[in-house]
Order: sequence, then structure tokens, then C-alpha cells
Amino acid sequence: MLTRLHISSFIALTIAIWLLALWFQGMPVLSADFIKPFGTVVGVITLFVTVFNKYLWSWKIFKGWYVKRPDLRGTWRVELKSSWIDPETGESVEPIHGYAVIRQSLTFLSVRLMTKESRSVLVAHSIEQQEDEDLFKLLGIYRNEPKIELQGVRSEIHHGSFALEVHGAPVYELQGHYWTDRGTKGGMALINKVEKLYDTYDQAQREIGN
Repeated sequence: MLTRLHISSFIALTIAIWLLALWFQGMPVLSADFIKPFGTVVGVITLFVTVFNKYLWSWKIFKGWYVKRPDLRGTWRVELKSSWIDPETGESVEPIHGYAVIRQSLTFLSVRLMTKESRSVLVAHSIEQQEDEDLFKLLGIYRNEPKIELQGVRSEIHHGSFALEVHGAPVYELQGHYWTDRGTKGGMALINKVEKLYDTYDQAQREIGN
């Protein structure tokens, strides 16, 4: 996110280069009164950048030509299909269902994936534009924290990564794969988004779960 200091620096540099260009061309350079509105200009631009970063970036009028970033905000139903095989039964495990809460601005993205037994938070991410300019892929590294009563019994804190193709404009689905440092992997799908952002698995399950 650009700060007021960043914006002030860019404006000051622009003004300095502009005045130097005028001076080298032998044109009269404006007096010191020229920079008196500097604080006002910085304040207005800082306000605009803040509002644009948080709200305006997702407006349809800017999509495609000015902002190339899919809007993923909302709470998504998640299905995880693990490739893990139970050594005792020799059978694969049932799909795991949960919710992914995505908060987003133009320069920020957070993903919190919640299941009945654990919570995952995004550590790093990248939204990559594919060969077709309308296609995007969300890549991420996450940290998973099982409930405390499960740690040391059935599951441990671990890290993983995922690669999800973003489908639709507006987005209606994210689908792809995940891998973990425990040697497991599987399919991952985010579907049926709702606008409300939930804080816990139980809250989402009560209000939108079947």
C-alpha cells in the first residue's frame, strides 16, 4: 500500500523533474509560490489512492483496461480431496469441507480457510495473469493450525501451497491443487460464494451450511 510519504515523494520528484526540464529548455521557472499548494495536492491524492485501493478498484468501469485483478472477496465453500491413503484400511479419506474467507483490496489479499478441525492462513500469495488475459491463477503458501486438542494426537501444525485457476468474470469458482510439507496433496475447489465475511467455521456453518 502506498503511504502519504510515498505519494509526497513521487509528486515532489515529478515537480522537480518538470522544473528542471523547463530550465534546460530556457523557459522561465515558476516562483516559490508554485509549490505552496503542495500539501493540499498530496492530501487529495492520498485520499483518492486510499479510496481507490479499498473500494473503487473493483468497480466495473475500471475492469480490464485499468485494473487487471479478479475480485475474490467473500466467503466460499471449500472442498478438499486428499490423495492420502489410510494405511490401516488401504482406502482414501472422505473429502474435507469447509469455508474460505477472502478479504481483498487492490494491493492486499488475505485468505483464511476454516474446517471443523483446523484453520489455515495465507503466508504469501501471487495472482498471475495467464496467456489469455481474461484468465488468472491464484498461487499461495499457507500455514495450517489444527485445534489444540488434535495437535500431538492426530494432526500437527504444517505448511502447504496451492495453485488455483480463477474461473469467470465475475468469479464463480476457484479450482486446482494443494501440496503440504507432510507429503500429502490433493484437489481443492472454492465454490458458491456469499458476500458476507465470516469469522469462524461454526458461524459460517450455522448461517450458510447445509
